[in-house]
Amino acid sequence: MTNRKRLWYTFGPVILALVLILLLFSLPVGGKHSSTTEKRAAVSLSPVVFKNQSIKQQAFSDKSTNYVPYFGSSELRRFDRFHPSIMAARYHNFTPFLMGSRGTQSLPQFFNITTMEGQLRGKKAVYIVSPQWFVKQGIMPAAFKYYNGSLANLTWLKNANPHSPYDRYAAKRLVQMLGKEGTVSGYAAKIAKGQSLNSWEKGMINFRLSLLQHQDELFSDLQINDNYDRFIKPQVKKLPAHYDANKLHNEAIANGRHEANNNSFHVKNSFYNKKVKPDLKKLRGSQRKFNYNQSPEYGDLQVVLNQFNNNQMNVMFVIPPVNSRWEKYTGLNMDMYYQTVDKIKFQLKQQGFTNVVDLSHDGSKPYFMEDTIHIGWAGWVKFDQATSNFIDHRQPQPHYHLSRQFLTKKWANLIPSQHNLEQFKQTELDK
Repeated sequence: MTNRKRLWYTFGPVILALVLILLLFSLPVGGKHSSTTEKRAAVSLSPVVFKNQSIKQQAFSDKSTNYVPYFGSSELRRFDRFHPSIMAARYHNFTPFLMGSRGTQSLPQFFNITTMEGQLRGKKAVYIVSPQWFVKQGIMPAAFKYYNGSLANLTWLKNANPHSPYDRYAAKRLVQMLGKEGTVSGYAAKIAKGQSLNSWEKGMINFRLSLLQHQDELFSDLQINDNYDRFIKPQVKKLPAHYDANKLHNEAIANGRHEANNNSFHVKNSFYNKKVKPDLKKLRGSQRKFNYNQSPEYGDLQVVLNQFNNNQMNVMFVIPPVNSRWEKYTGLNMDMYYQTVDKIKFQLKQQGFTNVVDLSHDGSKPYFMEDTIHIGWAGWVKFDQATSNFIDHRQPQPHYHLSRQFLTKKWANLIPSQHNLEQFKQTELDK
């Protein structure tokens, strides 16, 4: 082999990679995504849409549409005909842009929000906060990594303030999720210690962001689940022509009764056959030791609230219930559950987030739940009544007053009771 060939085999791949990068940067960017792409992205619940930013930024900037962010987790995938996206397509002058799936708890939602801060300023939003998120370990690193990519991390790092307790908290949590290895984790570790990034580090962040944003703008259209044509479009005309809450409720009950008629839990037949029936005996009493009172999730929720405050957003929070038949079978401690709900509501309302829809006591209502922990049918009808009224009507400007005490381990580990919450208010919030 000649020396020329040896050099080519050694350096050729590097040269080709550099050429491809240059070509990528030379391609035109900033092109407009089609309205069809926006529509599909709004209901795709795709990790690609969640991680990236260009489609979301365009959708929330588009003055010809009225996309409203709906932040949540796995409940957003329950596409029965009363799902908020289908109800909105039939009756409302806004379109929910769904952001969430199984595992998208508050921490990934925080980084998701940072990718579109300029577009969300002053907007209304719906945030579904589930007590089941508040487990002892909080969000699992694997789930965080699945939904949170370098684009979101670097977008946040670019503007992270090492003097802010909120940014130091977020940086510490980012290191916990990613581990101590890697460039992003190293940058976050500096922020967590209250240290500023140097000029070289900021330059590398900007360079990597430029590349990732080019990739997002060029390729994100190609990786969107088509839930619109599959679930939304076929079901819109199955709803009554005119909005009538009582009629919709009755139809939802009838629909639920038809689709959940093979089990005593009143969960959807297909869910029961696949997820419950094979392990039914093992599941009896399986939730007796569940506890949501102590969790890092409370601090993760707090950094989300801080982002809403920074963006002057008006947000409605929805707390879903659990299926009462299921919680009795599995032994879930409902006193503990309602204590968790009280703790979440305390954290929200003490800081001025007063638009809270508490559905936690509705789990025994007929066909309110599609499965063990997710609302559907009649639950979606009530959900839609509350959220559409909030979105469609002018709301007073909220007055938020955040307290960094909700970032502390003392709050995360507090066992909620009326006495303990009042004591926390007097000794911590009044500092």
